Amino acid sequence: MNANPTRALIAASPMHLRQFLVTMICVLINTADGYDVLSLAFAAPKLTKELHISPEMLGLAFSATSVGLCLGAFLVAPLADRIGRRLVVLTAVVVITLAHFGLAGSQSVAEIVALRLAMGTGLGTLVVSLNVMVAEFSNDRWRNVLLAIGHAGFSLGMAVSGGIAAWVLAPYGWRYIFIGGGVLNVVVLLLAVMFLLESPEYLTSRQPRNALARVNDVLRKLGRSPLEALPPLSVGGRPKTSVATLLTPDIRTGTILIWVASLGYAIVGYFLMNWKPQILVNAGMTPTQASYVGIVNGVFGTMGHLSIAFLSKRIEERRLTGVYFALLAVMLVVFATIPPIPWLLLGTSGVLTLFTVGAYTGLFLVAIKFYDTENRNAGVGFVVGWGRVGAIIGPMLGGMLIGANFDRAMTFAVFASIAVVPVMTMFLAARTRNRGVA
Repeated sequence: MNANPTRALIAASPMHLRQFLVTMICVLINTADGYDVLSLAFAAPKLTKELHISPEMLGLAFSATSVGLCLGAFLVAPLADRIGRRLVVLTAVVVITLAHFGLAGSQSVAEIVALRLAMGTGLGTLVVSLNVMVAEFSNDRWRNVLLAIGHAGFSLGMAVSGGIAAWVLAPYGWRYIFIGGGVLNVVVLLLAVMFLLESPEYLTSRQPRNALARVNDVLRKLGRSPLEALPPLSVGGRPKTSVATLLTPDIRTGTILIWVASLGYAIVGYFLMNWKPQILVNAGMTPTQASYVGIVNGVFGTMGHLSIAFLSKRIEERRLTGVYFALLAVMLVVFATIPPIPWLLLGTSGVLTLFTVGAYTGLFLVAIKFYDTENRNAGVGFVVGWGRVGAIIGPMLGGMLIGANFDRAMTFAVFASIAVVPVMTMFLAARTRNRGVA
């Protein structure tokens, strides 16, 4: 991958303050994303009563977010390989901001589904593009750690979402959860417009108009020497990105195994993300008490992101991710069987979140390392996109099980069995010998 001169320069050089600033902007955007994803989950207990929404229809609203995530990852995020990372990121934040304010005024499940679809499209775009941006602005020493910190921003956003929900639900109502999300995204958007740079790897690999001047401007801001000339484009001109390039013989096996792992993760992870507050309410907690799960999950989620990043310095990423998935399956069984004591449910939920988001970060560490600059956004996008197929299934499956009067033990037993699948695929991936994951 270091055939790209800017990648070679950034990979081996010490980090500049502006590189840290760019990655911190990505962390802030990811923090808003954590809030965005969980906002409906925390609003759900009050929203469903006010608008008379059944569990099945609520599951549809949750899954609309996942459909949007799928569209964003498959169709929109790969555009960043063609038109630039920065423009795609800023556009996605604008869409999410407008969706939040729209949700604050929604009056029907149809409006909620449509707006969550739009929000999900923005989120699916960002979950790919932000990871790529962080990786491309990081040197080799800091890459995994900064990717994990970026994911920790998501967990921080979940904690903020839970805290705001606990603060506003009783006195003001569920609509203020979405107003808070809109305001948060406006602030993040302004900071991104001011400080987010275009990826120098993108500029040198795709070479859009005025690429040399643009990349040298970025390098100057990063304290690097300018390029005298752009590297030659690959034979055939600018590289084309398609699913076929992700399934060439040298990377096909690894690609499919990562896709399956992402699919399994998303079925379980998005069920937990969307249904956990409602399940805690069903177990006897009040909606306000259940909102505190966001704070607990934020703390433990941050531990999950950072722990797998630091352990990846000693343990190969694929094997380590497989271990986290195995511990996730174990914790699902534990959560299914513990008594409905509030502090015990919240504490166990936190440990469950640690391994859930740790495994999620592990998937990105594997995928970012796996794909080259020219198809990285598309490659990571398809990993996210196929996972979001599972994210569509997970909340709907949860709604069907709960609507069919499955208790907590039976529901979580189903998802524990699903969590075993990514355990197997990650350990199989660790045995493959191909480009990227060799």
